[in-house]
Amino acid sequence: MADDMEHLIRTRLSDEPQLDDLEDAVWSLVDRRKTEAHMGRIQGAAMALALVVGLTNGSLMLLAPKPQPSEMRIFSVAASGLSPLAGMDARR
Repeated sequence: MADDMEHLIRTRLSDEPQLDDLEDAVWSLVDRRKTEAHMGRIQGAAMALALVVGLTNGSLMLLAPKPQPSEMRIFSVAASGLSPLAGMDARR
């Protein structure tokens, strides 16, 4: 931040000897930096909240009862032994 201000001062001094707009430029730079810092804090808080919600949801899902196997499981891809090609070892 100090380097940017020094660059701004050097640029203004080399271009024109008057310092009329220098204070406004410096204060706008300070305001922009404050806004960026504030947005960084907001983004950090949002990330922390998302992490807490995700961990809470995951831990609650572990506590939930497991569903009973469905009768439709015989139609699933994982149903072993039901394929006509299973005996021919043609899965490769």
